[in-house]
Amino acid sequence: MANSTLKSGALWIIKGGLFIVPFIPLYVSKVLFFPYITGKAFVFRLIVEIIFFAWLALAISYPEFRPKKTPVTLAISFFIVVVTLATSFGVSPFKSFWSNFERMEGLVSYLHLFAYFLVLTNVFKKSDWKIFFNLFIIAAIYENSYAFLQKIGILLSPQGGASRADGTIGNPTYLAAYLVFILGFCLLLWSDARRRWQKYWYGLMAAWTLVTIYFTGTRGAVLGLMIGVIVFGIGYLFLKKPENPSDLFRKKIILSLLLAAIIIPVGIFFLKDTSFVRSNPTLARLTSLSLKERTITSRFTIWSMGWEGFKEHPLLGWGPDNYNIVFSKYFKPELWRQEPWFDRSHNIVFDWLINAGILGVVGYFGMIGIAISVLWRNFLRQNLSVENTLLLSTLLIVYVFQNLFVFDQIATYIGLFAVFAYVNSFSADERKGAAALKDNGSGGQKSLKPNDSVSAAPVFLLIPLALLAYSVNIRPLLVNLNLLDALTIQGQNIPLAFEKLTKALSYNTLGKEEVKEQLIKFSLSAGASPELSVDFRDKILRRAIEEAQKGVVENPLDPRANLFLGTIYQKVGLSDQAIAVFNKAIELSPKKQQIYFELADIYLQNGDYSKATEVLEKSFNLDRGYNQAGLNLAATYILAGRQNDADKILLELFGAVEVPNQILTSVYSRIKDYDRLIGVWRAFVKDSPDNLEYRKSLSGAYLLADDNQSAIQALEEAAQVIPEFRSEAESLIKQIKSQ
Repeated sequence: MANSTLKSGALWIIKGGLFIVPFIPLYVSKVLFFPYITGKAFVFRLIVEIIFFAWLALAISYPEFRPKKTPVTLAISFFIVVVTLATSFGVSPFKSFWSNFERMEGLVSYLHLFAYFLVLTNVFKKSDWKIFFNLFIIAAIYENSYAFLQKIGILLSPQGGASRADGTIGNPTYLAAYLVFILGFCLLLWSDARRRWQKYWYGLMAAWTLVTIYFTGTRGAVLGLMIGVIVFGIGYLFLKKPENPSDLFRKKIILSLLLAAIIIPVGIFFLKDTSFVRSNPTLARLTSLSLKERTITSRFTIWSMGWEGFKEHPLLGWGPDNYNIVFSKYFKPELWRQEPWFDRSHNIVFDWLINAGILGVVGYFGMIGIAISVLWRNFLRQNLSVENTLLLSTLLIVYVFQNLFVFDQIATYIGLFAVFAYVNSFSADERKGAAALKDNGSGGQKSLKPNDSVSAAPVFLLIPLALLAYSVNIRPLLVNLNLLDALTIQGQNIPLAFEKLTKALSYNTLGKEEVKEQLIKFSLSAGASPELSVDFRDKILRRAIEEAQKGVVENPLDPRANLFLGTIYQKVGLSDQAIAVFNKAIELSPKKQQIYFELADIYLQNGDYSKATEVLEKSFNLDRGYNQAGLNLAATYILAGRQNDADKILLELFGAVEVPNQILTSVYSRIKDYDRLIGVWRAFVKDSPDNLEYRKSLSGAYLLADDNQSAIQALEEAAQVIPEFRSEAESLIKQIKSQ
């Protein structure tokens, strides 16, 4: 009786938890830092921990719930072993284990995904899988509705803007990747449906999901689906043997869809310059794919940097979540056009080459390859229909293709490991059948009765479950909550915000680096607050310096750690120390222009124009097309009295010496070269004739040059262009004339 209660209770917990999982991608926390990522990950981890320990209790007591040695299980086990080794021997084991709040990956996530897989594959029966996949479809009703409301402007799309839906996932590309799995589950259930209304329902949901993918404007996913249709279509036409007129009709439908999947996209692409396509933001984006496009060329550059990093650590890579170090070390100067810091290569191959080397790539693609091979082995043994074999294989192929341009997150991992577990259930069923035949052949039935000696296992498992949940979820969650509280109140209550940041750091777990970065930024503003006592400002700055110094020690290969430390040294007037750490950052990332800017700024503050120009010349020569680098150098030349050299730079970059830029107005005002200042403000006015502030600044520049008549004329012209300014202009003109 007790064992029966144990079994039913554990199964209730496990299935209840697993049936919540399909809804996790819908969760957006409003009280957590990185609300679209962290909330989902924390909920998933906590559920997995609970169901995993419930499954352990079952597996200890009931042999039928114990893991089977199957190809997919072995492949995922190999992957986990490789990632564990890569984490242990990587350049930053702490970060590789925990990741950060922005990504919520790391070894801790892969271990949870492995546990999720083990529970799914060793507990679910055929009927459970049907419920599970249907729950994904139900969740998709909300997701698709949410995206539709974003598309028509009722709900905001924070990352996608006006033209791209990002749903509850928080990013259009991530949303498309997640919906690829939803589409696959819709088609799988459609294929297995026996009633007409079910066919209509799953077909409708598949079509709706496809439309939502289109709303995301994600080119990688759309291209992947096109390839998927071609792969499925060709496979079906060759492998499906028509047994009746209905099968023949289906083949004709598939052929039509296959042709449409080729002809329609090609036709739209050739019409990309027409008003019909260009007036549609989604179509315009989908047809803008070109090898010359900045985003595409930068991806090739980033991938080449990943290749260089792989060659340095080929076997086990640098450890998960350490691509930022490779990015910094092998930074290409032309990437100034992109984001300043990348932590992913946006290509699954290079990501895993960096995460875990060649063994990581073998492990990652081995899981997918083994899963596909299991599908086809079951098809050849007539255990699986050609439709389902092709659908699941195509789903994995489309997933891999779109991941050549992006990377995984919790929503796609949930779908991927669910597919692995479902595919693995075919191998597990084979092993159960073989074991039953073996037992019958030996003349006796192998006992599947529970082990009475371990019926107390659930009680003993509660302690490690509680410890694990506290370490992996509760402590990091407290860090996150304290961090967000600090950021929320820092403008109103600086002492309490500092207390919250200090509390967050005290947990020394996931999110530590992000808290340190926020503390340093906080200290730079709080340290200048006149409302605080000198002692308290010093306390904040000392703590920030202490944490920044720890960051350099803990992340010796990361130039950002040196940048943060150098910035705060500069803030408190420790110029020599700041110069030293900025030079160290340059050693770690010798072609990153931003670091040169920071170093030059210290020399400028110290009045050492010679050193500043030397540093900025190096920065500009890294890529002479970088306007900001050129302007910084030109401004420094001007301050150093080298106007001719500044003019050469300005002519090279802009074809003129009078360039509308605030840096130039600042330096010309500083050296009191009012003629040049007038020229720059004239350029501003020419560039934006309706900007009143520019016209008033031009008049002010004339006044500084003692040219009152031109100042009056500038105000009169402003009044003509901007009639509502006339009254104020007349008042200002009177003031000038009265002087």
